Amino acid sequence: MERFKSRSYLMRIYPNPGLLLNGGPSDHLNQAIWDVFISKAQKESTYISKLETWKSIFLSIKSCLNSYGLFIVGSTMSGFGLETSDIDMCLLTKPFINDPRLDALHHLDHVRNLLINDGMVKEAELIVAKVPILKFKDSATGFEIDLNCNNAIGIQNTHLLHCYARLDWRVRALVVIVKVWAQMNNINDAKNMTISSYSLALMVINYLQCGVTPPVLPCLHGLVPEIFNSSIETSTDVHEDIEFIRDFKSDNNNCIGDILLGFLNYYSHFNFAEFAISVRTGSRLPIDECRYLKAPKNDVNQWKFLCIEEPFNFSNTARSVFDIDKFKFIKDVFMYSYWELSRTKNLNTILPVKFSVNQR
Repeated sequence: MERFKSRSYLMRIYPNPGLLLNGGPSDHLNQAIWDVFISKAQKESTYISKLETWKSIFLSIKSCLNSYGLFIVGSTMSGFGLETSDIDMCLLTKPFINDPRLDALHHLDHVRNLLINDGMVKEAELIVAKVPILKFKDSATGFEIDLNCNNAIGIQNTHLLHCYARLDWRVRALVVIVKVWAQMNNINDAKNMTISSYSLALMVINYLQCGVTPPVLPCLHGLVPEIFNSSIETSTDVHEDIEFIRDFKSDNNNCIGDILLGFLNYYSHFNFAEFAISVRTGSRLPIDECRYLKAPKNDVNQWKFLCIEEPFNFSNTARSVFDIDKFKFIKDVFMYSYWELSRTKNLNTILPVKFSVNQR
């Protein structure tokens, strides 16, 4: 925990990046995006508090279960978190039985009892889903925590997203503003058949890889395959210092307002029927190439309306979008948001965007 705390500056938000304002027509929009980012993004102090919570929970578990490892994953560590974001954690254990799902339920129930007996948590609920989750609230801080068991892919993709966030200051700001926009327009809820925050981040990154010229971002899987490869053992240091990332400078100098407009336009006209979004390749891929790829976590039935390749296990991260009406609503939100923002250059007009049933 201390190594992450010593690098908390990675989560720091500085007042004004150098290229925020350029005297152009998008300056008002640029400033509005930055202001929302500063107000909504997870603060360094919140990040440190979450690390302390992680330490307390880990010590409580470790005192009885020496074979357990506990890791924070997701937006808390990637840099894409909001002040209101939950803490996602991953419990790594030695298998107890051969069935991974039953094994996860066994371990999570054990941890649940330990934490309750310690008085550390309240409102603890074990969600018996395909990927079991222990949901609880930390008694001391009130942080809401989602704990999975042995879902190590979360450590890999947290590492990947954090590296993309560090490549260019616009990445973190754009992902946060897109999450805020999606939440306010009711399209950021996988449980309600819309888009998860992880999928939104992948959509932003892929747009910055292949939807804008010149690209804002490279493809890390292609440039540093020795680090980002599904066959490589998971690194537990999701904030490791990588020389390429430290020295990278994008050739794209577009302002963040124009990039947000481009993002909305790109996905308003994206051919979702033919292509999948692939951060792993830095491109679009034919859906059938993803659908029929042989991988333990992949299933042909996952690839419905919104197709986003998981960069490490090749499943569809957007499989929650399986209802055609929900998918049409998502497309409408993108389209009308683009129209409104391009017309007004006023961020408030899309937070949320207004359109009538007749318009749709």
